[in-house]
Amino acid sequence: MSNTVFITGANGMLGASVTREALAQGFKVKAQILPGSNRDVLADLNIEITEGNILDSDFLDRELSNCQFVINIAALTTIWPRRLQSIYEVNLQGVKNIASVARKYGLQRMVQIGTANSFNHGTKDNPGNELQNYTGGQFKMDYMDSKYVAQCYLLDRFKNENFPVVILNPTYMIGPFDSGPTSGRMLLELYKNKLPGYASGGKNFVYSKDVAVATVNALHMGRLGQCYIVGNENLYFGEMFKKAADVFDQPFKIKQFPGFAINAVGAVNSLIARISGKAPQLSYSMAKMASVKQFYNPDKARKELNLPSTPIETAIADCIGWYKENGYLPK
Repeated sequence: MSNTVFITGANGMLGASVTREALAQGFKVKAQILPGSNRDVLADLNIEITEGNILDSDFLDRELSNCQFVINIAALTTIWPRRLQSIYEVNLQGVKNIASVARKYGLQRMVQIGTANSFNHGTKDNPGNELQNYTGGQFKMDYMDSKYVAQCYLLDRFKNENFPVVILNPTYMIGPFDSGPTSGRMLLELYKNKLPGYASGGKNFVYSKDVAVATVNALHMGRLGQCYIVGNENLYFGEMFKKAADVFDQPFKIKQFPGFAINAVGAVNSLIARISGKAPQLSYSMAKMASVKQFYNPDKARKELNLPSTPIETAIADCIGWYKENGYLPK
């Protein structure tokens, strides 16, 4: 039997690495991208590219009928405006559509990419894990809420009808193919000496290629109906930026800003954004999150999905190297 995997969002940052990892592990790949979207990161790969939308059930019915697996990476990650109906349409209804068609054709397994924010974070000494409850509602962001609701939906389908799903919950990813740029934006700003400072919080940072390995491994490893936090190093922002400056061979000059100052800037930016209609680089909700220590324990994924633990310095170097190769920075 052919091992064909349907990968949604294949031309995104994670999708591009997952597509390459699936090929490396011997899978045939059918890669979904949105109609008219850029496919440069998939150029020269031995894959079938199909244009369509996960909100289109007829499209999914055609494309999944001859597949054995599906990896759903497609998502609307918008965090401004915080409340937007289209976020739920993609992140929840899209998931429902995929799950229903996957069940119809008896696919062997669905791997869903969620977010670590679906679980409460912890401290460095006691980081959050998959047993923690969801507390992200406090930030009032449809992105976080929709990903959590979609996760609950899939786990309910597993519980009620033994739907074959595994959910991966990545932390903050760093790596190549970040054409947005999205998570790599702060590294770009630091590299160009345009980052004014940093907040007191921190995150769990992970190499996107490590997430890709765990994602494809989840097609044949891990337990059905389980969630796996996929991360690596718990770092305060100051620690992260110091590592990045060392990779760049630049002096580490930026300072930590007090929380009240960051919150004030975020509040003003949000007000201006509501008036102008342009998304702010730092909203009030983002400012509040920047002071939170979002630390997690990825041991479950390490043990059950063979999640690698590549040093974050490697991820930073790969990210910046990709930006240089693709014109975001001078070589």
